[in-house]
Amino acid sequence: MREANLSRERIAWTAVVVALATSASWLAAISVALAAKEAGVVTPEVLVAGRALLRAAWLLIRHAAPAALAAAFVCGVIALAWVRRNEEMARNGARHA
Repeated sequence: MREANLSRERIAWTAVVVALATSASWLAAISVALAAKEAGVVTPEVLVAGRALLRAAWLLIRHAAPAALAAAFVCGVIALAWVRRNEEMARNGARHA
């Protein structure tokens, strides 16, 4: 296999892992919230504050989506450059300190 194909495959698998980790963290947060509500730990005031924070976060995400996409693209380009640099260093026999 060519190095470019391996690099693309690594990036694809990384994206899959990130998506699954995000889903798992949301499910864990929902489970903790439901368990706290059932146990009576959470008061109505905390629920109201939490909902307000979630609404604010949702509005921020909706309005900042283009900037978030640009930031994700820049992060991807930086990660790709870093991977290529590491592959070149490995090919040249350089060792990490």
